[in-house]
Amino acid sequence: MAAIATFARSLIAPFRILVVHRTTIEAFVRRDIRGRYVTSVMGLSWAIIQPLALLLLYTFVFSYILKIRFGANGTTGSFALYLFCGMLPWLAFAEGVTRSASVIVEQAPLIKKVVFPSEILPAYVVLSALVMEFVGLAILLVGVGLFYRGLGWTLVLLPVVMVFQFLFTMGVGWMLASLNVFLRDVGQVLGLGLTLWMFLTPIFYPAELMPARYGWVLYLNPMYYVVQAYRDVILEQRFPIAPQMLVLAAVATASFVLGHWFFRRSKHAFVDVL
Repeated sequence: MAAIATFARSLIAPFRILVVHRTTIEAFVRRDIRGRYVTSVMGLSWAIIQPLALLLLYTFVFSYILKIRFGANGTTGSFALYLFCGMLPWLAFAEGVTRSASVIVEQAPLIKKVVFPSEILPAYVVLSALVMEFVGLAILLVGVGLFYRGLGWTLVLLPVVMVFQFLFTMGVGWMLASLNVFLRDVGQVLGLGLTLWMFLTPIFYPAELMPARYGWVLYLNPMYYVVQAYRDVILEQRFPIAPQMLVLAAVATASFVLGHWFFRRSKHAFVDVL
């Protein structure tokens, strides 16, 4: 019974830390977004300009030059929508884990001088990236509503997919934040790793183009399930494939719990290393 109780507490702990400190996390997210955008000349417009600039570049390269097609009609417009739909969760994930990796080191004075729940530092940067994703998501939904097949009722499933996306990103973020305190090479390796991961995820090409003998690459990639679920509920207007969603739910929850466990076990040594 004691072992079961300990296991149950370990499952609840990461959720509890976010709920208990939700007000502090919200304040950090607001300050982060304000500091990044409000004080710049273009302001929040950068949250629109940057993903749209990437969308135009990738559409030109992969649609016009490489002639890759998405969707039933295979037009450049449908390619842009499918590409943007895959880019949005990836950009939020990549930003969340990249900033999480360095956030503890950047906030070293705060950790050294104050009794502070350091778990919330990776949490606020992951949530900040997710909040900014909503800007691009609004643009995507307008484009789908006006120029594609319209918006379907399956959009009600999108929050569920985004919850799994957050849990997975948060787990990876906690893990990298802790590792980077002790191994400063993590940041360098992460940039290369994310680039490889991005091109192994069917963002710029349909999953069907992956050779069958390399199909296992997709099945071992949690972000493949996230991207596919986004496209299913927004563009295809259908339920995500049930086995894929079950895998995503299991991997995301395991990542969330194990990432928090690893962070909690190692955070007591942060002050000595920093």
